[in-house]
Amino acid sequence: MDKDVKKAKRLVIILFLICLCIALICFGIAVYLVITNRGSGTANRNIADITKSIFMIGVFFLVLGFGYTLPALLSARKKSGKAASTVIDFSSVSAESVKTSDVFDETNMRYNLAIYIPDGETLLAGIHAMAYESSVICVFSGCVCMEDRLRPDKDGGTVALMKKKYNSRSIYIGITQNHLVMTDCGVTPYSYLFNEEPDDDEPYIKETDIQEVTADILLTDIGRRFPLTDIQSCKIKKGWMGSVKCFITMKNGTYFKLMFPKLGGLGGGMPHHTEYRDAILARLGGINT
Repeated sequence: MDKDVKKAKRLVIILFLICLCIALICFGIAVYLVITNRGSGTANRNIADITKSIFMIGVFFLVLGFGYTLPALLSARKKSGKAASTVIDFSSVSAESVKTSDVFDETNMRYNLAIYIPDGETLLAGIHAMAYESSVICVFSGCVCMEDRLRPDKDGGTVALMKKKYNSRSIYIGITQNHLVMTDCGVTPYSYLFNEEPDDDEPYIKETDIQEVTADILLTDIGRRFPLTDIQSCKIKKGWMGSVKCFITMKNGTYFKLMFPKLGGLGGGMPHHTEYRDAILARLGGINT
C-alpha cells in the first residue's frame, strides 16, 4: 500500500480516538456536575446550562467519531485489499469496460475525462481535485441558444457564453499532449450568461477562437477542454496539509481556482495520484509561474 495512504489511515485512527476521548471527558464532567449540584434548587441554573452545553459537546464529538471518521476508516480497510495492487494503464482501458462509479477510482476518472479528449491524443496524467471558482468564456457562431444547449441555425449569429461557478466542487483534471481537460465528478449547476451581440473589439472576443456550431452542444459539455497554448499563466502555491493551490488564467480571461490534494482519497483507489499530480504541476508550472 502506498505510504501516503498508510499515513492517512493512521491520521483517521488518531482523529477517531481523539473524538472518542473528548466525548467521554465531556460526559464525565457533565455527570460530575449533575451529581454535585443535585438538589441545589434554582440557584445553580447557570451550572445546569453549562452542564447541558458540555453534554452536547460530548454528543457532537461522539457523532463526529462514529459517524464520519470510523466509516472512513472501515471503507479504507475494505478497499485496500482490492485496490492496493491495481495498476491502471491509460492506454489500454476502454470506456466500455468501466463499471464503477466511485469518485476516488482511476478507472472511473479515465472514463469521465476520455469523453473530452481530442482525437489522436491520450491522457498522460489525471487526478481528483477541487475547484473553488471558475469562469469560462466561449464564443460560438451559427447557432441559437436553447434552454440546455446551443442548436445550429444557418440564420444564427455569434454568441458569447460565460459559464461561471463560485462554489467548491469535486472535479477530475488531466493533461494530454496538447490540452488541459477537466470535468465535474457529479451533476453541478452553473450560471450562464449569454451575449448574442458581442462587441468584436472586446479583448475576450479577440483572444477566443470562434467555434462554428454544426450539431447540438449541451451547455454541460462546454468548458471541458482547453489548449495548453491558451494558458496565459499558472500561479502555484503550497496549501494546507500538503495540498497545492493553482490559479490558472487563460488569454481570453477564462480562469480556474483549483486545489490539488496531497492524497487521492483513502483505500488505494488512485494509487498513481502523487505521480500524476507531480506531472500535471510540472506541465502547468512550466507554462508561466
